[in-house]
Amino acid sequence: MPDTDRLYALSSTYNHPWLSDVDGPGLLIHDAIVAMRWYLTHEREENLAVTAQVSDDGGATWQALTPGALYAEAEHALIQRAQGPDQDGQRAAVLLREALAAEAADWLDHRIRYVQPDDPVQHRPPTPALASWRRGGQIWALALDTVPDEQVLTHLAGLYADPQPEGPERLRTGALDTLDALALADDPADAEITELLGALRHLNRLTFGFEIGQLKARAEQAQDKLLDQLVTRHPETAAVARAHPDPHHPAQRAARAYLNRLSLLGPDAEQGLLADAARDFTEALEAAETAQQPQTPTPEAAVPEAAVPDPGSAEPAQAAIPGYPRQLEGDLQAAAQWRVISPAARRAADRAMAHVVDAATALTKARAAADLERPAGVEESRAMRAHTDRHRELEELTAEHALLMHAHVMADAEAAAVAARHDAIVAAAQASEQMPAPRTSAEILAGHEAFMARVNAAEDRIAHTLGAQRQITRDAMHRLFPQHTGHSGVHHLRTQLIDRAGLGFAAYNAAWNAIGDTARTLESLQAAYRSNTVEFGRPPVTAQQVEQARTAAEDARPYFDDLKRSRSLTLRALKALDGAAGLEPSSSDSIAQRAARITRQSLKRAQQPEAAARGIPSADRHPQAHSPQTPPTPGLRLP
Repeated sequence: MPDTDRLYALSSTYNHPWLSDVDGPGLLIHDAIVAMRWYLTHEREENLAVTAQVSDDGGATWQALTPGALYAEAEHALIQRAQGPDQDGQRAAVLLREALAAEAADWLDHRIRYVQPDDPVQHRPPTPALASWRRGGQIWALALDTVPDEQVLTHLAGLYADPQPEGPERLRTGALDTLDALALADDPADAEITELLGALRHLNRLTFGFEIGQLKARAEQAQDKLLDQLVTRHPETAAVARAHPDPHHPAQRAARAYLNRLSLLGPDAEQGLLADAARDFTEALEAAETAQQPQTPTPEAAVPEAAVPDPGSAEPAQAAIPGYPRQLEGDLQAAAQWRVISPAARRAADRAMAHVVDAATALTKARAAADLERPAGVEESRAMRAHTDRHRELEELTAEHALLMHAHVMADAEAAAVAARHDAIVAAAQASEQMPAPRTSAEILAGHEAFMARVNAAEDRIAHTLGAQRQITRDAMHRLFPQHTGHSGVHHLRTQLIDRAGLGFAAYNAAWNAIGDTARTLESLQAAYRSNTVEFGRPPVTAQQVEQARTAAEDARPYFDDLKRSRSLTLRALKALDGAAGLEPSSSDSIAQRAARITRQSLKRAQQPEAAARGIPSADRHPQAHSPQTPPTPGLRLP
C-alpha cells in the first residue's frame, strides 16, 4: 500500500500561448508508479508540458520533482513490490514493469519520429533515421537522467517496420554523452577548458530542433552553469568577467556569446573562423564599453530628496488585511491542503486514490492476458471502463476539495477583515490622540472628520482586498466547475459538495447512531462468546467477530468527531463561496501573458531539487526498467 503522506501532484500546460485554454489535465496521487505512467502518457514535445511536485507531509508543503526523480521513485516502488511476500503483488510488479517500458518506448518514439504540429502532412516514417536514434537517447537522458534499459529498447524496436541493429547502440551513446555533459555542468570546477567547451557544444546542439519541447529549459540551465565557469577561466574572457561580474552586463553577454560560438566551431575549426569570432567579440566589447560610459551626476541627482511622509495621510503603512489577497499555488496543492484540515476529505481521497491504483493494476493484468490479434474481450473492456471511472471520480473529488480550499481561504480572509477593521479604528484613534487638543468646535469637528477619513479609507482598502480575494475564489469556481453557472447551478454545486463529501444530515445522523449501535453489538457478541450460547439457526460467535466488532466500536467515535469537524469547515467554506458566486469570472490572459507564464513554468520544470526523491539508494537513482500506465483520461485543470 503506498504511503499516503507522500503525494505527487502532476499538472500540465498546453505549450501554445495562442490556445484559448492553456491549462491541461492534472493528477494528485499517492502512488509513484501511477504518477510516472501518467507523465509518460501526457507529456509530449509540443502538446503538454508536465510539472511535477512532491509532498512528504500529506500536502502541507511542496517541492519540485523532476521527471528523472519521479522515474527513480517509480522504479524503487516496483522493486519493493517485486520483493514483497505477496505472490500476486510480485506478478503484478512484473506486468507493471513491462507495461511501463512499453509506455516509455511510446513516449520516446514521439521524439525519435518527431513531426511538427503545423506540418500539413503529419506523417511519421515507418522507420526512423539512425541519427534520430542518437537524438532520442539525448532527449531521454535530458528528461529522465538515465539510459534506457533493454525492455524499453525492445518495445521501441518493435514499433518500427524494419529492424535497425545499430539504432539501440546509438541511442545509448547519445544518452551517455548527455549524462556526461549534465554531470560536467553540475560539477565543472575540476574540468579542463576543452572539456567544458565540448560539453557546451553538446548542449548547444541538443537545444536545436523542436522535438526537445519543454525539456529545453533544463539544457539551457546546464549551459548557463558551464558558461559561468568558462567565462571566468577562459584566457580571452577572464578579464571581462573580473571587470564586469554581473552576468547581465553587455560585456559579459558578449563574452558568453563568444564562448558559445567557440564551442560550436569546435577544437579543429579553421583559423579564419576563429579570427572572425575574435574580431566580432572585440567589436562587441567596444560597443558595450561605449554604451556603459558613466555619466557625471548633477547635484540634484546626486542627492535624492528624501520622501517625507504626510502626517495627515489616511494611508497606513501596513496592508489592509495582512496576508491577503492570497493566491494558492495550484488547484492540486489546494486540494491536498484541504485534506490536511478536513479528516473526512482525507479519508475519501485515500479511498479514491487506492481505487485508481487498483484499477490501473487490474487493467494492466487484463491487457497482459488479452490476445493482441483480437478485439478487446469482456474482461479487458470491463477493466478499461473501471479504470476510466475511477480516474474520473478521483478528478471530480480533487476538484471539489480544491474549490473548498479556495473558499476556506476566502472565509479566513473575511475573518481577518474583522480584526483588520478593529485595528484600523484603533490606529485612527491613536493618530487623533497625537494631535493637539482641540480648543474650538471647528477643531473638534475637523478632528472627527480626520478620524472618520482614516477609518473610511481603511474600510475601502479592506473592501478592495476582500473583493480581490472573492474574485480569486470565483475564478477558481469557474475554472474547476465551468458548467455550474447562475443561481441554480451554484445551488446544485453547493448540494453536491455537501453530499459527495458524506456530510449530509443523513450521514451525520448515521455516524452518531453508529456510536451506540456498534457499542451494543460489541456487548452482545462478547456476552454470547463468553457464555458459548448458540442461537438457533446461527453459527457460534467467533473471536474474530468479537475483534471486528470491537474495532468498529472503537472507530465509531473518532469517525463522528472527524465528520463533525469536517462538516463545520465545509459549511463555513460554502458560506464564503456564496459571497463570491455572483461575480463574473476574470477575463482570459492575453497571448503575451500566457507566453510569459509558459516560460516561467518551463524554468520551474528545469529545476533540479537535491532531495526530491526520498529514501532511494544511489544504485536505484538511475534505473534501467519501466512500468505501465493506463490510457490517458481527462484530468483536473490547473492555473
